[in-house]
Amino acid sequence: MVGVTGLGAALAAFERAKNIAQSMMALRDAAAFQGKMIEFQSAIIDAQNSAIAANEERAALIEKVGTLEAQVAKLEAWETEKKRYQLESLPPGVFVLTLRPEMANGEPPHHICQTCYQRGKKSILHSDEPGNGIYHLACKECGATLTVGHFRAPRIDYGRYGPP
Repeated sequence: MVGVTGLGAALAAFERAKNIAQSMMALRDAAAFQGKMIEFQSAIIDAQNSAIAANEERAALIEKVGTLEAQVAKLEAWETEKKRYQLESLPPGVFVLTLRPEMANGEPPHHICQTCYQRGKKSILHSDEPGNGIYHLACKECGATLTVGHFRAPRIDYGRYGPP
């Protein structure tokens, strides 16, 4: 929306030009007419400058509205995405967000980083191979590494002869 100041200035300048034009019509003296013509042209230039300023203000406001609409759309999309995950505690008490099975839409089960989630980002945690029940989840976005699982002592197969 164009500011009242810019629009008001443009209207006032056009009103001034109209008044000058009316007074020019009553003049018969060429010198006086020439003076009024210069004053008239000046008023027209002022009106055009005010109209340009009002249009620039309008363009800036349209751009700002576009930026704000994009931000709102991004926030709404994130709110929808957030609902697909639930907080889960993995042993030994590490919190991650896990994809809800009913919201998977064909995606494989996965965990996302709680820190990135709080910052409004979805970052899937990558897992290494478990070793003795312990494995690591790594976030490529924030660099977090989470150690999860329960330690299991390795099984030793003594074969048919039993332990030494």
